[in-house]
Amino acid sequence: MKGNVKVIEVSTDNFILKPKRTYKNVILHFRDYNNHTLKLSNGKEVIVNIQGLSVEAKSLLLEADAWLEVDTEEPVPTIVELRFYPEIERLPSNKTD
Repeated sequence: MKGNVKVIEVSTDNFILKPKRTYKNVILHFRDYNNHTLKLSNGKEVIVNIQGLSVEAKSLLLEADAWLEVDTEEPVPTIVELRFYPEIERLPSNKTD
């Protein structure tokens, strides 16, 4: 799913996602049973484990644990609150008048 992400809150200052910033052309992709990948337009990837979800009129409000994939040590999750605005592809109507 492609769209824009507005970061509402981040539990730590030194995380890749910054509060009150909007990231455009982000891809939210199913990763495995519990996790999703948030791929930013600059190619960086954040792994998110969604803890809470609220469906709103034109967006999804996500509360999640997030971390970067690292090979050397166990990742330390950061709590994030994100608003995801999916791009909705409009299909032409087959309706005839």
